[in-house]
Amino acid sequence: MPSIHNDKSTSAPASAPSLESLLAALSKLPPLKPTAQALLDRARSILTSGPPLSMNVELVAGQELPVALHTLNQGAVWACLVGGGANPDLEHDKIRNALAPEAKCLWFLCRKFFFTLNVAEKDGECCQFTGRYNGYHHRMYMGRLFMFNSDYHTAFTRARMPRALEVYSDDLTHIARTPKGLWGWGDSGHGQLGFESSKVDPTRLTFPACAEVAELEASLPLWEKHRMVTDVSLICDRTFILTPVGTVMAGYEARLFTGRVERENRHRFHPVAVPSGFVPDHIVHVVSLFTATVILSMGDRQMISGGNECGQLGLGHDDEMSGFVDLPFGVDRIITSADEFNVFLGGRQLLFAGKVTRHIAQSGLLPGKRRDYKCLTPTPLRFPERVKGFWGDYDRMVWVTEGVTHYYDDENPTMVPIEATAVNKCPLRFCDSTGQWFKVVGESDGVAGLVECEVPIWRTEIIPVDVDPLINIK
Repeated sequence: MPSIHNDKSTSAPASAPSLESLLAALSKLPPLKPTAQALLDRARSILTSGPPLSMNVELVAGQELPVALHTLNQGAVWACLVGGGANPDLEHDKIRNALAPEAKCLWFLCRKFFFTLNVAEKDGECCQFTGRYNGYHHRMYMGRLFMFNSDYHTAFTRARMPRALEVYSDDLTHIARTPKGLWGWGDSGHGQLGFESSKVDPTRLTFPACAEVAELEASLPLWEKHRMVTDVSLICDRTFILTPVGTVMAGYEARLFTGRVERENRHRFHPVAVPSGFVPDHIVHVVSLFTATVILSMGDRQMISGGNECGQLGLGHDDEMSGFVDLPFGVDRIITSADEFNVFLGGRQLLFAGKVTRHIAQSGLLPGKRRDYKCLTPTPLRFPERVKGFWGDYDRMVWVTEGVTHYYDDENPTMVPIEATAVNKCPLRFCDSTGQWFKVVGESDGVAGLVECEVPIWRTEIIPVDVDPLINIK
């Protein structure tokens, strides 16, 4: 109103005389067109009773919040705003640059919206895969999942499937556990979703080649199909689904775990080949560049399968696998899985199985084993002192002892005077227990010097272990 207009003020008049005079002036206005009159009546209501609130409002018995967007629960508010074009990620460049700048402004329309954004950021889930030219991103909060792919979308799009309880992701392949069963989307080029396709919209997963699993799913009530799944492991185009009636698998190199199946059905899920009555409750699934090692556990009993061309499963042979067999030694964790060897943690020992590569041979941890020798049975790595951390791959190896970190690759061994928790190569850098990163410079008496450096983009965590020393036997 002109009588109270003030360019320098951003607040409404608060004194009773000012409000009363404003209400009196509004009441003298002649009737307006219906749309304008509704807005005017709402303004008079707010001036009289205050604005309708939805946060921190104490309701008396029988009182209900008004039916409005801002009084919905947080999950519904979040879904409505994201579905309406609001950007739930204010920081990610590929999303921020792809969407209109005003897409993030919706979160600041009221305190409830901004509160919902922060709660969803804290309690929700997100997954992102950034390629060279495109990227995939999804956000989920209270079961509502929205996805964004710069190749196909201009905004976040609600996944057309029931509300998700859990989502399992591996790069461009995704599986959701919902009350109405499992749903998968993304890449299924190796049949890891039970069918072969390079682009899949959310589709319900079925098990026509797994009679017991299909029967279990059919027996469950309509909104309790999630009870058929006890665990899902989805890594590098291979999917394992654990159920109360057994484990099924689909994807790359499926024959190693299921045995050979009919060619026309090879892209479907099939039961893994295990002895009758073996229903695992836990899975360890690790993948190197070209092959995988999988251990299934049922209580204390463990079974293993995977790539074995170099004897890296530790079974005493290098024959190709066609299903799971009993593991003849106890494994707590697979520390390293390379294409030609594995390093297992069993109790307080690190056990090596497979082909001895150059850096393993040069390290002296397998005395008497020359390069290219095949360790067909698990052989302990022999450390002269207690080991606190270990990491390795096909051409590098790191272990941590008291006050020192040892690094071996195909070139030169390196020792640094810290107990590293992470490592990065090119240039060689280590992180100490405080989070400070150091770059290797120079060498004196076999120990490399260190200077502080910036945090690298890529890093590899060194796995904490507690391994007893074993005296080297020449």
